[in-house]
Amino acid sequence: MRSLTFAALLLALPAFAADDKKKDDQTTKVTGTFTVPKEQASFEKLVLEIRLYEYDPRIADKAADLIEKVLVKDFKHEKGKETVQKFEVGAKGMLKEGKAYYLTVYVLDGDTRVARGDLEHDAGLGKVLTNGQPREVKAVSRPIGKK
Repeated sequence: MRSLTFAALLLALPAFAADDKKKDDQTTKVTGTFTVPKEQASFEKLVLEIRLYEYDPRIADKAADLIEKVLVKDFKHEKGKETVQKFEVGAKGMLKEGKAYYLTVYVLDGDTRVARGDLEHDAGLGKVLTNGQPREVKAVSRPIGKK
C-alpha cells in the first residue's frame, strides 16, 4: 500500500511543479487568444494591436505606462469561419510591488479602432497579472459602436 501511495505522489509532483513555476513567474508576460466570431463581417489587411500597461492603482491622475505593444499586421477574418489569433505580450518586463496591469486589444483600420477585444474575465478595464487576475486570457472581438 505504501508503494502505491508513493507512486501516486510521484505521478502528481510534475503537476504541482508546473503550478509553482506559474506562481513564481515574476515577469509581466501575458498570453492569450483573440477570437473573431464567425458571425462578424469579413475583413482583411487590418492590424491587431495588443498593449500591456502598468499603472499605480493608488494614483488616479497619472497615466499608465506602456510595457509592450504587439502588432499583428495583415490581420484578416472571413465571415462564416471563426478566426483565432494567439498572442504573447510583456515577457521582458518584471512585476513591480504596488503596481497593477491591464491589457487592451483592438483591431485597427489605419488609425481607426474598428473592434475591441473584450476579455472573458474582465470586459471593462482588462486587468491582468495581479490581485488574482489571470496571466492567460481569452479575448473576443466586438465591433466598436455595436453591442
